Amino acid sequence: MNSGVNLLPWREQQRGRQRRGVAIIAIALWLGSAGSIGAVWWNLDRDIEHQRSRNQFLIGEISRVERQLQEVNEIQNRKEALIARMEVIRRLQADRVRLVRAMSELATTIPEGIFFSSLQRSVEGISLTGVAQSSSRISALMEQLADTASFDRPELNMINVGDTQEFELWVSFVRSNESYLTSDANQ
Repeated sequence: MNSGVNLLPWREQQRGRQRRGVAIIAIALWLGSAGSIGAVWWNLDRDIEHQRSRNQFLIGEISRVERQLQEVNEIQNRKEALIARMEVIRRLQADRVRLVRAMSELATTIPEGIFFSSLQRSVEGISLTGVAQSSSRISALMEQLADTASFDRPELNMINVGDTQEFELWVSFVRSNESYLTSDANQ
């Protein structure tokens, strides 16, 4: 055997190579993991920025839609106000038609021998004060007023009998405005 051969430096060199290999692998692993962590961080940061830009876009769109909703609400309020005004005008028009028809029917239903001294109109009806030649003419007036399309339920409030009968009569308007409008269309 060879007793003069020393294997220690060779083992030392092999251990040094193994240490360098381990160090290179450790550095490579450290660089790889740092690179991976950096790539993941960069990707997450990019995703976060993309989400923030999407959120900003959504916030802008939401504010635009809210402004449009406010405009729609304002338009709706104006529409409701306009509809209310139109309803008032329609009611006034119907009342005007009702009053004209009522006065026309009143003029055509007066029997001979009856004269009115005053007429007072209210929302519910008309109060008539007048003079009649006989009470039968007042009855005829009440029957004719009850048969008209404009008046309903004539009520005799007072009658003073003498040479001429003074009377006070209340007659109410028919409640339904549609009946006036439909009877207008029929004529």
